[in-house]
Amino acid sequence: MSLSREDGRQWLRLRQLRVLRARTALAAAQDQECQALAVVAEREERIAQGRMRLSALALHWGGEGSVDMPRWGRQLQVHRDAVAERLERDEYALLDEQETLEQARALVAQRRAELARAQARESAVDATLKDQRRVLLLTREQQAELEAEDACRPLH
Repeated sequence: MSLSREDGRQWLRLRQLRVLRARTALAAAQDQECQALAVVAEREERIAQGRMRLSALALHWGGEGSVDMPRWGRQLQVHRDAVAERLERDEYALLDEQETLEQARALVAQRRAELARAQARESAVDATLKDQRRVLLLTREQQAELEAEDACRPLH
């Protein structure tokens, strides 16, 4: 089977467009992954800060602040409960955000595989078309040689 030159170019262009589309999809997936990673990092930082606040409260009110405990005890308990509740919410939210990050990473892996397949198909089409051109040139050369030989033979 031999394709016309125009059909071959169109076939290769189609494969190139698919590679371009796969690259665009991969870039979008990588952007989503970066955003999800930033959200997880921010949430982890908030959790670390919440834990430090709880630790600092316990350290202060268990040490030098214990003198004022009878006076501020109720407010301290309300504040501590609010910090602990915020920390718990952040920890639950982190689980969801980590799941979103894993989904984004899986999508990036999928898009990379799609890009690799598209590039392999493009390379195969390119190689096929180059082989076809090489065979066509070889056939033309052989035909020209045969015609030259025929032209040089004396007629009987």
